[in-house]
Amino acid sequence: MFKFLKSDPVKKAKKHIEKALIEIEEGYPEYASVEYEKAARRFLEVEQTDFAVKYFREAAYYALEKNDHNRCSEMKIAAAECLLQEGRYDEAGGLYSESSDHLQREKRPKDANRSLGVAISGYLAARNFSTATNLVRKAEKRLKETPSKKDSLYLLAELCAKILCEGLDIAAKEFEKAAKSAKSNEIEQPLIDFLITSTRLAIQTEIILDWAGAPQEEVNVKEPLEIELRYKCPTEVQIVDHRLPLSNSVIITKEPEYTQTPSKEESWLLEFKPVLSGMGSIGPLTVTLEGDRVLVNKHSNTLEFRIARAPSAIALDLKPERVSCNLGEEAVLQVTILNEGDGPAENIEVTVELSDGLEMSLGIEEKLINFLGSGENIRVQAFVRAVGQGEELVTIKVVDGRSGQEIVKTSMIRVG
Repeated sequence: MFKFLKSDPVKKAKKHIEKALIEIEEGYPEYASVEYEKAARRFLEVEQTDFAVKYFREAAYYALEKNDHNRCSEMKIAAAECLLQEGRYDEAGGLYSESSDHLQREKRPKDANRSLGVAISGYLAARNFSTATNLVRKAEKRLKETPSKKDSLYLLAELCAKILCEGLDIAAKEFEKAAKSAKSNEIEQPLIDFLITSTRLAIQTEIILDWAGAPQEEVNVKEPLEIELRYKCPTEVQIVDHRLPLSNSVIITKEPEYTQTPSKEESWLLEFKPVLSGMGSIGPLTVTLEGDRVLVNKHSNTLEFRIARAPSAIALDLKPERVSCNLGEEAVLQVTILNEGDGPAENIEVTVELSDGLEMSLGIEEKLINFLGSGENIRVQAFVRAVGQGEELVTIKVVDGRSGQEIVKTSMIRVG
């Protein structure tokens, strides 16, 4: 019987919106801002968050029409708090960041620093690590331009960003001190608790890249490398994202399919191939682990090693193996030198040795080949003249100046 006495928040919200439109038409944006705020709070009464956010933002916009950055900041924080209550941390982070800009403009650096701290916390909780890192840099730049005391909530967010995004290794005692000092309100508390729990676990989590076998300080080009990835966490988590930087001299040839079953510890085998000589590195691997109400972003160690040039492998072909000629006549031998290795051969010495009944008729007995790439070959001819009768020998000796490899082949010349 008293139903007619009950008010409908949505209807009241619509009336406030209508009033706001009238105020805008009459040129009073500051009054429109107030009406939009009232509408937003009516929508909050019936948990229509999206409409509440929309009209808090409208209230902020029309406050800015009168250059009221303080009120604009308040309205954006009100909208952000609506989003925080629904766990929409990424969107909330954006609004807190905007709020910080307005407060900075009004020369309220500590309040601006606090808003930036909540913004960074929101982005970290939403796994938007790159934006969180950029906001930390933005805050550092502001503090250089206008020195002021850092807010305790910002100090916590900054520390969490360095641990989660940059792999900072600190003592648990130091982190707990920052966590205890941070002051948050009732709406921010679930976000801050989530961030503290995740960072605490990140400190306790181990992510390790290790050799699958004996550690190697030097490896060869194009020889496969096997690396083991292991993680160990106090709670059950699974890999939801990862990024593995490699030096230009190394490529990954096999990456496992990471299991989607939460576990406290797990390991996988990864395969790599060095493609250029010099120094090589694998890591640090950045892994995002997710579990029940926990998010861990952790950096592994880095493996560094020297990459030796691929070895050369010289092959020699001498044709014909047997040939006949008359006294005073000339015989021609075809010499082919091939590099069958993965690396170049250098300073290859080719020597022609003749038995007493032969002499060189053209060219010289020694030749130097400066460079022979992988898979390349070079052909030379040996011209010899018979000066004595019988079975004479032509010996070709090839020495790779880089590896020291020596190959010898002999042809027989029957002089009739």
